[in-house]
Amino acid sequence: MKIAHLILAHKNPVQLQKLITALSHPSFDFYIHVDKKVDITLFSDLTSIKNTYIIKKRTNIYWAGYGTIQATINGFEEILQNKYDYINVISAQDFPIKSSQYIYNYIAERQGIEFISCESIEKEWTEAAHRINKYHLINWRIPGKYRLQEIVNHMFPKRKFPLNYIIVGRSNWFTITVNASLYILDFLKKNPAVIKYFKYCWGADEFIFATILYNSGFKDKILNNLVYVDWKGQTKGHPRILGLQDFNELKQSDKLFARTFDMQTNPLIIDKLLEFISNQNQLKS
Repeated sequence: MKIAHLILAHKNPVQLQKLITALSHPSFDFYIHVDKKVDITLFSDLTSIKNTYIIKKRTNIYWAGYGTIQATINGFEEILQNKYDYINVISAQDFPIKSSQYIYNYIAERQGIEFISCESIEKEWTEAAHRINKYHLINWRIPGKYRLQEIVNHMFPKRKFPLNYIIVGRSNWFTITVNASLYILDFLKKNPAVIKYFKYCWGADEFIFATILYNSGFKDKILNNLVYVDWKGQTKGHPRILGLQDFNELKQSDKLFARTFDMQTNPLIIDKLLEFISNQNQLKS
């Protein structure tokens, strides 16, 4: 089994290098999408790491905008030119909390499962309904767009999805089979109305891939994603940045990855996890 890790990055190349080091495994390759707004030369040293590649077709990424979706699609298209079994989509601010061998074994023992969170906006995740039922001009780069957004939502009725689908989601970080990835690309090519719909949602990356798979033949193979997140201390929609005080809880978690980490503000936790993962790998050898 081979896994391609698609990592979306916009800062902290040193932290990203540590992430790749922690995940190093003979069956893992790394594909880095660097935000087009960022100087690519800051990340050029990463290509010297074995089995690490920079996604050639880059796009601008803005928080809660469609760019994250496009970056993921671009990554899929390049990754699928090679032979893999899974694609794991994470952020450069994620970090493994299990050894690379444990991660490999965990997924290998569950081959065919799609690890992607699918909470219904009508039941489990009702507070997110406004993000897709109303018009959001998050992708527009014009002055006064939020005032215009208010006017549009006042004038027009609640938005309706172009297909008779159940809308689900929660996280834009997931681990899915290559077959599911191929299905997503094919679906989007055949359904441009779906792309148009999600371009007027807020944080559509947390819905689009989950909704496509949940309303397909992959539904019965779906489990929650593999990323630990602490929303208790969130700020403006961002999860809490994790630190040393979280180490014991991270160590005990049944997840494989965690987020968010930032070595500029909490560097010690990353080094602590690197040491922990290294010790786990040595115990397995």
